[in-house]
Amino acid sequence: LRETESMGTELKTNNKAGSRADHHTEGEGFKPVKENIFIVRDRMEREKEGKQAKYEKLIRDPLSDFPEKCPPGGSDGVVIYTTSLRGVRRTYEDCNRVRSIFEVNRVVTDERDVSLHGQFLNELKDLFGGETVTVPRVFIKGRYVGGVDELTELNESGKLGRMLRSARVEMGIGRQACEGCGGARFVPCFDCGGSCKVVLATGDKQRCGVCNENGLVHCPACSS
Repeated sequence: LRETESMGTELKTNNKAGSRADHHTEGEGFKPVKENIFIVRDRMEREKEGKQAKYEKLIRDPLSDFPEKCPPGGSDGVVIYTTSLRGVRRTYEDCNRVRSIFEVNRVVTDERDVSLHGQFLNELKDLFGGETVTVPRVFIKGRYVGGVDELTELNESGKLGRMLRSARVEMGIGRQACEGCGGARFVPCFDCGGSCKVVLATGDKQRCGVCNENGLVHCPACSS
């Protein structure tokens, strides 16, 4: 009886060992599907393409979507053409809105008021082939961004901030801190006092050759 029980125990032990050996043998030499060399290579290529696409998206200049139109001297910053006249209420409010958007983003702008200096209006016409163009108009690093509607949409979508960071425009309050003109960029002519007329030694009067049509000159404090 003891011999029979002993033989039964040995048989069970041998069966278990054989089962483990067979299981090991069957699994040996086989890899999971996800480790297949072709699948691994395909996954690596897709990951590489994805990283390349993300890299290209990061280095792509967001300003490249806008047409090249560069105001004189405006290739390195933000130029906005505005007016300070309140004759047309909508135009005046649009100019203030554009100005406030850049102020909130703390961007230094080169504001060119067409009502203060006629040459600014001529610049704007030349940029659009002589056509009569309303203000405001916005240019960033030599690219024409648009008017108030386009700028507002860019600002609300967050794209404007990305554009400004990518362009690395000057940040701060800029000419708004000027003690000479308070950001207007112009002051009354020092020669004629804003009258556009100067008195000669003979007593005759002639047109002042220093100021513009409004008797204004560029502020010497912030326009140098």
